[in-house]
Amino acid sequence: MIHYQTEKEKERLWLCEKEFLPDFELKTESVFAQCNGYLGVRAAHPFSLINEQRGMFLCGAFHKAYEEEVTELVNCPDVTWFELEADGEKIYPEQSALSSFERKLDLFSGELVIRYEFELSQNRKIAVENRRFASMARKNLFAQRFQVQVLNGDVRKIKIKTGINGQMTNSGVSHFHKSVARVYEKAVMEIRSELEEGTVIEAAECRAKTGILSEKEFSLKRRSIYGAYALQPVCGQAVLEKITFADQAEDGITTEKRKQMLNASAETGYDTLFQAHRQEMKKFWDIARIQVEGMTEEEEAAVCFAQYHIAGMTPWHTNESSIAAKGLTGEGYKGHVFWDTEIFLFPMLLYLYPQEAKRLLEFRYHGLDGARKKARDYGFKGAMFPWEAAKSGEEETPLYAALNIHTGKANKVWSGIKEYHVTADIAYAVEQYNRATGDRQFMEECGYEIVFEAARFWASCAKWEKQRQKYGIFDVIGPDEYTEHVDNNAYTNYMAVYCVKTALRYARTLKEKQPDVFAALNWKLQIEKELDRWEEFLKKMYLPVPGEDGIIPQDDTFLTKPCLENIKKYKTSQIKQAVLFDYSREEIVNMQVLKQADVVMLLNLFPHLFDKETVKKNVLFYEERTIHDSSLSYCAHAQACAAIGAMELSWEFFRNCLVVDLDENPHDSTDGIHSASLGGIWNCLIFGFAGVRYENGILYLNPHLPGHWKNMDFRMVIEGVQVHFLIGNEKINLTCESQTNAAIQVEAEDCKYILEQTLEIRLKTKGRSS
Repeated sequence: MIHYQTEKEKERLWLCEKEFLPDFELKTESVFAQCNGYLGVRAAHPFSLINEQRGMFLCGAFHKAYEEEVTELVNCPDVTWFELEADGEKIYPEQSALSSFERKLDLFSGELVIRYEFELSQNRKIAVENRRFASMARKNLFAQRFQVQVLNGDVRKIKIKTGINGQMTNSGVSHFHKSVARVYEKAVMEIRSELEEGTVIEAAECRAKTGILSEKEFSLKRRSIYGAYALQPVCGQAVLEKITFADQAEDGITTEKRKQMLNASAETGYDTLFQAHRQEMKKFWDIARIQVEGMTEEEEAAVCFAQYHIAGMTPWHTNESSIAAKGLTGEGYKGHVFWDTEIFLFPMLLYLYPQEAKRLLEFRYHGLDGARKKARDYGFKGAMFPWEAAKSGEEETPLYAALNIHTGKANKVWSGIKEYHVTADIAYAVEQYNRATGDRQFMEECGYEIVFEAARFWASCAKWEKQRQKYGIFDVIGPDEYTEHVDNNAYTNYMAVYCVKTALRYARTLKEKQPDVFAALNWKLQIEKELDRWEEFLKKMYLPVPGEDGIIPQDDTFLTKPCLENIKKYKTSQIKQAVLFDYSREEIVNMQVLKQADVVMLLNLFPHLFDKETVKKNVLFYEERTIHDSSLSYCAHAQACAAIGAMELSWEFFRNCLVVDLDENPHDSTDGIHSASLGGIWNCLIFGFAGVRYENGILYLNPHLPGHWKNMDFRMVIEGVQVHFLIGNEKINLTCESQTNAAIQVEAEDCKYILEQTLEIRLKTKGRSS
């Protein structure tokens, strides 16, 4: 099922790589990365390899290197490199005699362990172990332990060299215009790397924990600093611990404070720091863990892998940043934030960590001025949120991409111009947060303004269509990126209407019940002038509805196009976007073929929009026409198929979703893991298989468990109450684990219940389908 092996022991669940596989190096660096929401470090070998891409990324450290370049998350100085000599004999995995190797990641703690055994000259043998983790207890700390054990023969001098390499680039582009390296008190190495705005500071201290330190010397190279430590093994063992403290000037930490914190951490040592980190990770798993009776060890590992990385990519410390498409694991997509965050990743945080979900929305609020600027630039009103966001809130999508190899001309990137739906996606997330939490303070400070400005945008971009005598939204791209420049994309139109309807409801409710709040917002935004326009928009906006055959047209022309006759070839291809080898994009646009879920995404977000039979018919219809060339597609279809009870299809998609980053393809995930797909795993488990939805103050339960699963055990926060769910094939048990002031309304199989403290529901039909 997955490329990596799994190992389970008490409080540990490992993904393992048992062979030295240079072809998989870049992939495994991403998959085994250690991240804590502030910093992320790729899981490169401590030793240099020919094919490697070391990376350390600090949340919010963005920069634009040149005018023609795109703002990107900067690859910061590396601290993971080590060089080893045993009695003057240098060790290289690709050149030395490597007799055994293992690299593995503990999903419950995030600790990475890399082990080697090398055969040296004169029949000597040593074992090398490198351990590391990014601390969840202290966000600035990255800890490493480098251990050498003499297994055979006599080794008298172990020399370990390591430091801070400030020569790192983003695929060859250097961002730091100045780096200053120095040593404090003959112990602490530090590099200050300057950007136009801001400075990245990394300080590291190494201490010998086992062995006699006989020599220590430091050396400077251009933009780099290194320390060399010579140790005499004690009982055949030498151990060097390296603690790194990374921060940005804007954090406001003084040099003296940084040194104190680093020295205290180095004195504390790896083991104690790791225990503090594990305690924080345990708190996360106590809330987030999804346990399934009947799930295989591989399935469990894949689910935990998804949640481990979501924990590592969430900015727990700030609302100035959000979750990027690759998290903090690589340079992919320049570290930018997409609609993926609000639609695929936001739900898990909303129902487990509402405060963190709120921070993601506050990030969008901070970007409102940039969204307003984009709207003005394209001739619209209100706020048009960027397709790709970095830090400022302005559009970061490049206007042109790679050159067309046939014409020599740059290809236009239409996503940033035509994928309007991101604006509605963000408004949708705001309303989901509002309904789930009732957080009035957030809504008054941020939420209302986001939705009002989004509604203003939608009302301004709708155009009157004489033939239908309706408003339409023209020349857009929906979630399906193989269908460009279409009119009245169903997903876009329904989301736009939802956004405007929500804004109008907000305005009327505030005007009636909180006139002071309405007056303040009206003074700032001139909302009252928009109300008649919004009402007209809602009355006259065209919404695609099912035809006589029950199918919702994805857009005005989709159903008139010919089908791709040999679509199965591309659905089963191991190569993504293989269809573009045989057809041009212009040909693909004019066929009934989808890259990813579109109408299906709409039905996932609004499961009660149409009757059950219509939903089922459309899910199956559009799946037949979807190639699943996007990592977002498997999870969306798995969730949708589970909801309609098409369990064979759902399980097929879910298995594919589980291995998007873990499969046998060494070329996938090399530039970072697929964040949104990992969020989609949670959505499929909870919204799809468990059948849990919270809408309009009602907790809906409609489980469809896979055939080999007996029950699902998990937690969610509903109306501020932590609820423990145990969902089985024949009954559902709900328990409130925190104090509740009001009962929660529950509905299952068209029957209504009240959850006050505990509730047991006996299912009339089994909670699984064949």
